[in-house]
Amino acid sequence: MRKKNSTLEFGRERNEFLLRSFRESIAAQSKISLDNAFRQAAEKPAPRFWVSEVRASNVIGKMLAGDDPTVDMVPEKREMYREMFARFMVLRKENPDASIAQLCFQVVNDEAPRSYMSWHRARVLIYEEISRQRNERRGNGQKGF
Repeated sequence: MRKKNSTLEFGRERNEFLLRSFRESIAAQSKISLDNAFRQAAEKPAPRFWVSEVRASNVIGKMLAGDDPTVDMVPEKREMYREMFARFMVLRKENPDASIAQLCFQVVNDEAPRSYMSWHRARVLIYEEISRQRNERRGNGQKGF
């Protein structure tokens, strides 16, 4: 679990990706459905897994030791970590001398089949990104403040 007020080093990249996917989905629709666009944005293949390498190493390390820390996770996160663990195991067979951290770094930065979040969560992040960009544009237009 993340600590209060902690930030993700890839959070802005994730939010910009979701917003771009959302806008592409709207542009492709003949009859616009925002819910459908949010769903498609969450389901589009992502450029990476939206988790830090450190967190992935911790979870995968526990899974490797026989523990299953994904039991109490939301279904999307559980599915993400299980997908990452499967990829980790393939890489480990190919590179038995590599460390857990090295293999996790490679897995996390590979393309993900989707964003592994609910469309409701994607909607929140997309609206946050729209607001952030709007505020950034307003801030750049002000003089003397």
